[in-house]
This record gives sequence, C-alpha cells and structure tokens, in this order.
Amino acid sequence: MTEQAGTLVDSMWEEDDSLTFLRYAPLFVPRREEQIDTLCRLIPANPDEEFNIVELGAGDGALAAAVTEAFPRCHYLALDGSALMRERLATMTACREGRLQVADFDLGDTDWRTRLPTPLRCVLASLIVHHLDAEGKRRLFSDMADRLELGGAFVMIDLVEPASSWARDAYAHQWDRDVEAGAQVSGKGREAYELFQKDRWNFYTDPDPDPYDRPSPLPDQLSWLRDAGFSKVDYFWMYAGHAIFGGYR
Repeated sequence: MTEQAGTLVDSMWEEDDSLTFLRYAPLFVPRREEQIDTLCRLIPANPDEEFNIVELGAGDGALAAAVTEAFPRCHYLALDGSALMRERLATMTACREGRLQVADFDLGDTDWRTRLPTPLRCVLASLIVHHLDAEGKRRLFSDMADRLELGGAFVMIDLVEPASSWARDAYAHQWDRDVEAGAQVSGKGREAYELFQKDRWNFYTDPDPDPYDRPSPLPDQLSWLRDAGFSKVDYFWMYAGHAIFGGYR
C-alpha cells in the first residue's frame, strides 16, 4: 500500500460530477479564461523553450490546451483521477504531436510524486489541492519543492478558506453572480444556474459542505510554501474565493 499524505475522499467525487463539470465548467468556474491566462503568464519559461510541466487535476484540458499552445515545445503531463476527464484529455493528444501525456493519479497518494519527469520546470494544480487536509497540503508542497528544478514553480488555482463570515458572504455573492451572469448569455441559460444551485457547487453558500472540500486559509498556505523551500511566494489573482498562488525555487 502506498503512503497517503492527508486523506483524500475519492469516493465523494463520482463520474456524474465529472459529466456536469465537462458540460458546465466554462460557467461554473468563475472568470475561467482570466484564470487560465494568468496561470500561463506565471510559468517560468520562454515561449520557445523545451521543458517539462505537470498539471494536477487537469480536468477537461482547457488549461493544458492553453499552455501547450503558448509553449509549443513543452512536454505536458496531465494527471486526473477521473476516467471521463482522462478520456476528454486523450482527445487532445493527437494534435499535440506526442507532447501531451495523460495519466491517472490520486492526489493524496505519494507514490506518483516519485515518478514525475525530470528536470521539472513547473507544476500547476487546478482546483484540487483543497481536497487535502492541512498536513496533506504541507507534504505536497514539500514534495513539489524537492522535485522542481531551480527557478521552477508550483502554482495553484484553488478555493481558499475565508478569514471571516463577511469574506465568506462576499465570496459566495461573487460566485453566484458570476454564474448567473454567464448563464444569461449562454445557450444553457437558466438550466445551468439552477443546476449550480441545486447541486451546491458554491462551497461558500453550502451550510453542510462535502467532507472532501477542505480549503485552508491563504496566509497559511503561503507560509507552508515558504516552509517547503520556495523562496519567492505570493498570490497573484483572486475572485469569488478562487485564488491563484504559489512559489518559485
């Protein structure tokens, strides 16, 4: 049995959730294009460089598509625990000329971390690290620091725990408003917004969050990144409780 770095409740995410995400991610993820653009700009590489990059929780491949287009010589490893997500990701491999590989993984399992490509320039994490508890996050940050080359980066887009009830209300309002506005101009319309509410996708309005949603405060995570050995740590973008943050070696 491989070691677990913080318990990850895999059984709580089902393939029906994957289907919903694949259909509605452009609406349910707030300001998604802005997130993707920001993440691409934080990768420590020139457009014509050849380097290795890994994404944790690659999902429908929207970020992978943007990164491999912006860096046409990079080698991209897309990891996801959902068979449906990996199937979607696999449709991208043919047009990436062998530069995109797709593989299964369990975030809380430490075994996959020893098999990452080397040298490794960048690790991206997409809305997945909040499934680890505090201990699991600290271990993940340390493991990524150990495997990145000097000058490399670990950058996440993730939910963060608000510092107060006022912040929680603000995050909740921003997220609801963003999804409702997007639904109004989308062909999916009211159906999408009603599903967003019914399935309780907004963590900040849910009085009984799923046990596998365990965001940590942003200041704590920045401190854990420094403790792990990242010398340049910051947060770079934030909206509706979704923060882009990370560190450089």
